[in-house]
Amino acid sequence: MESGNKRVLNGVRVFSPLLQAYEAGYSKEEIKGGILQRLEPEFDNPTVLDRYGIDLLAAESVNITKVRMNRCASEIYDKSMMIRRELLSKDKNICAEVCSQWEEQIGKALSLYWNALKFEHNKGDLPIDEYAYELLRNIGGLIEGTFQVYLKELLHIAFFAQDKNVSHSEIAALSLGEVVKKLSEMLGSVDIFTLSPWLVPLNQWRNIAQHLSIDTEQSLIVCRYGVKNQHVIKLERQELMDVANSIFLVYSAIRTSHTIFFLDHADNLISHCKGFKRKDLDEQFQFCVGAASQGFEVVDLSIREDMAYAELVDVTFEEAMPRGIHASQFVYQLWIITKSDSVIIKYISKSGSERLTATARGEDCRKIFEGEEGFSYLASVVNFEFK
Repeated sequence: MESGNKRVLNGVRVFSPLLQAYEAGYSKEEIKGGILQRLEPEFDNPTVLDRYGIDLLAAESVNITKVRMNRCASEIYDKSMMIRRELLSKDKNICAEVCSQWEEQIGKALSLYWNALKFEHNKGDLPIDEYAYELLRNIGGLIEGTFQVYLKELLHIAFFAQDKNVSHSEIAALSLGEVVKKLSEMLGSVDIFTLSPWLVPLNQWRNIAQHLSIDTEQSLIVCRYGVKNQHVIKLERQELMDVANSIFLVYSAIRTSHTIFFLDHADNLISHCKGFKRKDLDEQFQFCVGAASQGFEVVDLSIREDMAYAELVDVTFEEAMPRGIHASQFVYQLWIITKSDSVIIKYISKSGSERLTATARGEDCRKIFEGEEGFSYLASVVNFEFK
């Protein structure tokens, strides 16, 4: 079945800064050096950074930079990381076991997040009522579908860090309001999830969005929340966008603490944590991000059972021939996510004047995958056509 999803391709520039960095003239070595310099202070074991690809590290480097630029988000990140490290130091096995119980839910939550990201569009020209509806839909989806799962996982870890044995099912059954209240207390600040300057708790923003408790008055967006004592808050268009950005930043602080903790302490967590299966579109998106990490922008991606095709445009100023050979190596990565009968990578130089097409058979890629042949075998069986 065809899967040429342009939203997957367009989402890469939103997610990763790598293409822009290459276009600005930075070399791969300069980009990687800057990323490592930014991430090393956040790791207990910075030597593990060598294990991971630049595509993954670039995203986390951007995330932690944004978090550190905001006092509130930075505080939440530090306190979240402190709780995770506290349980790890007490009992590595229990820490790994608790983390593993949330892997599947976090995987599903991230799929929802990526889906929302792929369908994101500019709201600037929308009438105020449509603007309010769309932005609050995004806010509600982020909190309910993704952020809430990370908060529950962190709360579960916090309970065990304080020697309180609580089951996964007990945490999962808690309402968002209960999670926010209990986690705020454990983080040592009852207002840590109450966004300033609006002084509306995180769970109430979710309620406003989920119940569509909104109206408009000329240039104002009117939001209502609370059951017994109803509160009203009136916002200009930009203020509502500021709310959305603040919520996303707090979410990013929690999510980034989770990701960096897992990268940092993978050796301790692997005893229970096995990862989760990505959906096809998520894997295709990651393939595009991986190409971006090497300075290639995927501008076309078509996947069928009999053939997978990707078109990679060079965004660097380097010589076309060696760059084309480099791009051809992505035939194997493309086969990994598709298992198609044949895979084709078409490389186009930055000027557009030089092109290389690399074609590989699925059965040859399978030999490498199953260990019958080494990766160098690929160079002898791939068919190259250079124009």
